[in-house]
Amino acid sequence: MSQKGYGLAYYLLCAIAFLTMLSIMLVNPILSLFARDIGATGVWIGYAVSGYWITRVFLEIPSSYFSSRFGYFKPMVLGLLVTVAGNVLMLFVKHPLHLVLIRALNGLGAPFFFAVAMTFVVNLFDAERRGAAMGVFQGVEFVGQIIGSSGSGHLVETLGWKGGFTVCLAISLVALLLLVLPPFFRDSPHQSPSGKPIRPSDILRVLRNPNIVIIAGVTLAEFIMTTGLIMTVVPIFANDELGLSLSQIGYVMGARSLGFVVAMFTLGSLSDRVGRKPVLLFGIVCTSILVLTMNLATGFTHLAAIIAVIGFTSGAIWIIGPVVSAESVDPELRGAAIGAYRTFFDMGSFIGPITMTFIMSAKNLKTPFYVAAGLMLLSAIPATRLKETKRTGDTPIH
Repeated sequence: MSQKGYGLAYYLLCAIAFLTMLSIMLVNPILSLFARDIGATGVWIGYAVSGYWITRVFLEIPSSYFSSRFGYFKPMVLGLLVTVAGNVLMLFVKHPLHLVLIRALNGLGAPFFFAVAMTFVVNLFDAERRGAAMGVFQGVEFVGQIIGSSGSGHLVETLGWKGGFTVCLAISLVALLLLVLPPFFRDSPHQSPSGKPIRPSDILRVLRNPNIVIIAGVTLAEFIMTTGLIMTVVPIFANDELGLSLSQIGYVMGARSLGFVVAMFTLGSLSDRVGRKPVLLFGIVCTSILVLTMNLATGFTHLAAIIAVIGFTSGAIWIIGPVVSAESVDPELRGAAIGAYRTFFDMGSFIGPITMTFIMSAKNLKTPFYVAAGLMLLSAIPATRLKETKRTGDTPIH
């Protein structure tokens, strides 16, 4: 993949996404343990993790309206401002209910930055380079996840929870300044292709698109697995069943991110050559099988190795979802399409922790692994009917 012609806007956006993800992942991988430390039990642990996602569900599609109405810059600034405010409030959390509410506030900012930034990326490139560009963008973003996840446990062990939240706040402030201070984002409106705000009827057209319905189902299942199982149950499983320390749990989560980044830098380009559907099916089927084996892990190295490979296989789904969503609609509806895609991953991320902690409490720590794997495998059935819609005549926006 040639990097030529990507432009300063693209690279700066990658850097901002990297820092934003780093600020999120320095504590998130072990947040279920923080919730337990301040008194949360059972499903309340799930609520604490899910709080971040419930507000996002309602804002992903509306964020596309704001970007089509006001351009990319203002919504992204709003998103990062809310993120910074949420990080400030995390310094004062002392009760599970407070944690849920502040996580919900923090979730308000994500759609306005991440959904709008992804729309910017898909509109910046033509179809022949879009998969690679999205892969690189998300790959750089999730390098932040590698560093954040790997260092999360060590950071908290060294500085305590409040110290960890303070570091997250400082990094999110740097991301905000990188977006606001350079002049070209602020001075250029960067409007969507049509320059016209989307209408409710446009959103309905998007939601009726067969490809987007398929991607929605796959995405829902994948994020129930990712947020409900890996981000909520696995840290408790690793701590209680395997006896891993906070630092070791952080390294395990970092291993997943490492596999994910490898996928981002390879599978996006592969999908440009061989098609979106084969890469998507590879991701669904292989991830399902690996999730089934995860609860058989016997120690740190074994669990880290399985999760690293899951990071690679599930990365295929993360790449293909937004790209297919954008390519399945007319250019002026891409923001709404990506908003729809992100709505379903928010729904999965909201439902997942609550569902998986309920199952864990009602049954045992291992049952959620089987449920998550089954849901993933079921989503492969409609994915076989996905239609390739790569548009070779697309014109990127410069």
